[in-house]
Formats: sequence, C-alpha cells, structure tokens
Amino acid sequence: MTPERWAEVKAVVAGALESPIADREHYLASVCRDDHELREEAESLLATADSGDSLPGARAAVSAARESFVTESDSVLRAAIERALGTQYEIVRRIAEGGMGAVYLARDRALERLVAVKVLRPDLAEAQESRERFRREARTAAQLSHPGIVPLHSFGEIDGIWYFVMGYVRGQSLAERLHLEGSLPPGDVRRILIELADALEWAHRHGVIHRDIKPANVLLDDESGRTILSDFGISKVKDAVDGLTETGAVVGTPHFMSPEQGIGSSDLDERSDIYSLGAVGYAMLAGREPFAGVSSPDLLYRRLTHAPVPVQTLVPSAPEDLAAVVMRCLAPDRTARWPSAWELREALGRTSGASAPTLPEPVRDLPSFGPYALLWAVAWSMLAFIAVPWGGERALLLLVAFLVPVGLLLHVWNIGRHGLGALELARVASWPPEWWGMWWPRALRRPTDFWMRLPWQARLVRIVLSAFLLAVPAVVLTRQWLLASGESSQGILHDLFRAAEAVLLFGTTAVVTLGILWTRRRGLSLADGSRVLFGATTPSPAWSRPEVAALLRALPGSVRPPDRDSPADHRRAIGEAVTLLPPEARELGAEAAQAARRLMVAMEQCDAEIAALSRDASVAELDRLESQLAALQPSPGAPADDRSELRALVRQQIDVVRRMHGRCEAVSHRRAHLFHLMRGLWAQLSLVRNGVTAGPEVAARVTDQLRAICAEIAQEVEPAHVSLPAEHSRR
Repeated sequence: MTPERWAEVKAVVAGALESPIADREHYLASVCRDDHELREEAESLLATADSGDSLPGARAAVSAARESFVTESDSVLRAAIERALGTQYEIVRRIAEGGMGAVYLARDRALERLVAVKVLRPDLAEAQESRERFRREARTAAQLSHPGIVPLHSFGEIDGIWYFVMGYVRGQSLAERLHLEGSLPPGDVRRILIELADALEWAHRHGVIHRDIKPANVLLDDESGRTILSDFGISKVKDAVDGLTETGAVVGTPHFMSPEQGIGSSDLDERSDIYSLGAVGYAMLAGREPFAGVSSPDLLYRRLTHAPVPVQTLVPSAPEDLAAVVMRCLAPDRTARWPSAWELREALGRTSGASAPTLPEPVRDLPSFGPYALLWAVAWSMLAFIAVPWGGERALLLLVAFLVPVGLLLHVWNIGRHGLGALELARVASWPPEWWGMWWPRALRRPTDFWMRLPWQARLVRIVLSAFLLAVPAVVLTRQWLLASGESSQGILHDLFRAAEAVLLFGTTAVVTLGILWTRRRGLSLADGSRVLFGATTPSPAWSRPEVAALLRALPGSVRPPDRDSPADHRRAIGEAVTLLPPEARELGAEAAQAARRLMVAMEQCDAEIAALSRDASVAELDRLESQLAALQPSPGAPADDRSELRALVRQQIDVVRRMHGRCEAVSHRRAHLFHLMRGLWAQLSLVRNGVTAGPEVAARVTDQLRAICAEIAQEVEPAHVSLPAEHSRR
C-alpha cells in the first residue's frame, strides 16, 4: 500500500472512529462511495479496533493512527482556513469534525463576537456534488430564522475554502449529555421535545424536512437554556427535486431514521422527522435507542414491522402520558403517528412531564371526589340545621346533602376496584385537588405532593391559614345559631365571639406577614415567595426554579437534587448521596466523592483565571486601545519615529488582549466541560442508588457506568490536563 493510499485509509478510519457506532455504516457509505477496496480496508481496521480478541497493541495502533491523522489533518486544514479567513475571523479551536468537514470556533474581528465556522474539506470541495450539497445546507439554514435553529450569518468561498458562518452555541450536544447522564429526568425530556417540535414545526412550515434528527444534532445552550436544532446537511425541501440523492439511496442515521427513510422512499414528509424526534425522546427516557442491540441487517425489517419495546416496560417510572406521546411518534405506519409537529407540540404541552403513580383508566376521575362530596354534605347539612326549622324543608335539604356522597359510592360500585383495595380506593378518592396548597391529612395526600419537603415556616403559614378558613365560618355560624336560640347571656356571648374573631384575624395576619418577611430575607421574589407560602404543592415547573428548589427539604433517606447551575450544590448532593449508599457501594461512592472534589478544585482554578482575564482583557480595554490606535495616525510636523513606535506598541497591546480573549474562551470551554462531567457524575451516582435496589444486573450496569465516568474525570483533571494545551495559550 502506498503512503498516499494509507493516508486515505487513515482518514476514513479516523472519521469513522470519531462517529457514533450507529452512524459508521452511513459514514462509510457516504465517504467511500464506489471504492470497495477502501471500504474493506477501513472496515478491517475498525473491526480490529473494536474486537476484544484483537492482537496486543492492535487497538492502540489504530487509536494512535487516528490521533496522528486527526492532529495532522486539523493542522493542515486550520492553516488553510487561517490563510483564507484570517482577515475576518480569528480561529480559536476546533469544535467538531464529521465526514464532510469540520466546525471551528472563531472570533469575528469586526463585531468582537464568537461564531462557529463550518468548513468543507478541501478534498471534497473538488467535487461539484459536495460543493452543491454544502451550498444547499447553507441556503436551507438561511431561510429558517427561528430561536430553536442555529442561525446562519454568512456563506462564501475564498481560495478554494468553502465555508459558512453560524451562531455559536455555548454548551453541549444532547448526545454528550446522554453519554454522561444515561437518561434524563421526565421534565427535561418534555421541555426538550417541546422546543424541538416547535423548531421542526417552523422548518416544516417552510417546506424543509430535516432527515437527520439525532442527539448529536441537538445542542443544549448553557446560556439561554434553549434546545437548538442544527445540521441541515441532508435536509430536503418538500416538493423540490433532490438531484443530489439517488432514488432508493438511504441517508440519515440508522437508529433514528424512520422506516420509510430506511428503505430510501422518495416521498418523505413531516412524519418522517416526527418518527426521528420520537426516537430521540425514547433515548432520553430509556437511555438507549428504540432498537438498541439489533444488528444493522435486521434493523430495517424490525423498524418496518415492529414498534419498539414500550418505554414504560424499560422505565416503569416514566410518566404514562409522556411515554404514550413518544410511542405514537414511533408507529411503523406513518398514518398512525402525529400528523404534524404542531399537533405533537400541543400533545406534549398537555403531558405532566413528571413521574407520578399511574391509576387505572376507569378511576382517573376518582381523585378529589371525596373532598367534594364531604364539603357538599357538610354545607347542606349546616344549612338544614341552622337556617330551616324542623319539617319537610329540613328533610329535603338533608336529602340534597347526601346526594353527592351516595353518587360517589355508586360511582365506585360501577367502576369496580381494578386491582385496588377498598382502603386504597378511599385514599385515592380523598386526594386533595391539584390546585390545593393548604393543610391536608398526611395519609390522604397525593404521593408526589411537596408538603413534607416544604420548610417549617411555609408549613406553619399554611396550617394557620387553613385553621383560619375553617374557624371563621364555624365561629360566625355558631354565634348566629346561639343568638337565634334565645340564650339569656347574649351580650357576653356576643363579646366572646367578637374577641375570638379578632384573635383569629390578627393572629393569622401576623403569621402571614412574618412568613412574607422570611421569604424576602431568603431573596425570593414576590411570585416565588407566594409559591412557597401559598401555592399548590403538586409538582410544576415553578418548583424547579433554583431559588425555590433550594428551600425544599429532602425526604428522609433521600437527597435534595442540586441546583442545575451550581457546581458547589452538585458537590453537596454527591456527598450526601454517598452517605446513603449501601455498604457494597461505599468504596465506589468514595471514589465518586473524590472525583467531585477534584472537579470542584479544577473549576475554581478556571473561575479564578476567567475572572483575571476578564478584568485585564475586557472589551472596554480593547475598545480603548483601538481608539488610541486610530488617534495615532501620522500628522505633519510630528516626529515620525516616535509615533510609529507608539503605534507598534499599541498594536502589540491589542494582539495581547485578543490572545487573552482567546485564552478566556478556552478556559470557559474547559470549565463548562468540567461542569458537564460534574452533572454526569451526579446523574450516574443517582442511578447507582436506584440500581442497587433494582436487581444485580441493573446494579452491575450502572456501577460500570459510574466507574467509567470517574475514570474520565481522573484523566481530565490529572496534572497533565490541568493546564490548557499550548495551542490555547498562544491565542
């Protein structure tokens, strides 16, 4: 094999190893095309790298070849980009790499903003087909102006370098988050799917079918919290002739493409993207692809003839309504899926997105029926005994009072028990309404209720308010009844009841006022304070706000989830979780706690460096230097040498400040990556706590996952990695 051919094989293998395993077949088909010999060589090396029985050193050799090629090719491509675009953009670092090219983080020199520059590989740019596909991706992105879609700023070609400039999303991809955390909380799944469905609805409205929706193409913005859809490289404009894809050709990612896309159908519509979005939702809930473990030859047949294993079979705690929406997306027959992204988004908006016990369908309307029946009976009975004398009218009112309780008994009789005992049915019927936030007997509260997690100050306010709401009507009605009965001591009774009413009113006012002052001292806004003191105690997004969530107590034997944006709170939660692990997992827990401490130290170092760089190389400082340089233009009569030397010094200062900007961005990127590792560590540790009680097989799997992330953290924060690579320091 010639050196040139070996370099070509290394290029293909390097790209395949950088791609997810599920995407390799598509990648090899798109890169090798008709070169069967090239594909066979690449597949042989990949098989050697992936085989557990490979000869000693084979895997390391392939890995070394990959690293060597990636570094070499990146240096060559980066040098070409800097020559072509250096006057407009300063290249900071490579963000990602794929079969068609690479994406670089760059600084727009004119606007002093960070952008992402996607570049077509020069060898592919020689082919008309590749250039046209690249141009089409840019045109498609340009017409989709939506907050949930990566924006396109410009497109062009300079000295054979084809590129387009996009908005930079500071964060991680959904694939990276799933790699670290396994599965995601139902609330996050619901939010991500809603935002993706909203972006897809906009794309579909403009006639664009994405065709490659997968976790790697979903970006999670750390700054705005939004979910952003990217990579329209193989998208299709509806009703337009696709001259770049042969009829019957398969494009997309195997584990996430729809059945009709898998057979190369030419009449794909919006429902193909809906299937792919459902597959992404499935992966977020279950922690695996819909047909994970199915080999590539069998995957097409299984997709065409079978729906995936139901989400709730794999994850019984998944919300039934959210799982049902996801599973409808994955129907093999596209007529059975959601007809449009808009309808999918509306259906997702109606789901709870939070884990809750599932009731049998016939008893779904039973909760809160009991309190309503009790209130009805008490109200009409009091009216019968207080306002109406004995006789037919009182008997009629008592009959009305018992109509609703009797209706409740008949309803329970008609629907049957459906596996629930009589006491369980009574308890479900006695659940408070979802909007209820006051006191309620603990045994009769909903299982997901937040009452026991509220701070004692909030519970005291709610208990006092509940007592006030019950006591005031009781005192007033009792006073009226006694006065109407003709008691001889009416004056004394009147004064006593007035005093009781005053005590109730002023006492309740004092407690509520102190509660409001307490929320203000804790830094809560008026809305958040009202939520803590008076709001419904059923799960809702408002309880997830960091300021509110920090006040919620952990139940005995559990850990309060950390604030998603606080590294210190993650370390606190990890430390608390470790103490609750069973003895057989304590050693692994200690390793996780040590990893959290090392991550915290590394992040604190990053924070200190970012603060120093931001102070010494601020945008204001750069503006000042550029204004000074503009003012130092040569003028008649001034010593040329002095002004020239001063201009050179100012230019040098500007270069230093810009390098410091690049360094600040590199450190910020490293800090974000370390925090993502901290989040992943917490997620995996939580899975270990759950897996230990879920059986030996699950426990072994999640334990291996936690060990893997601890090893990844150790490699990331070891002394050789604490300081950034020299290439970052030079910028």
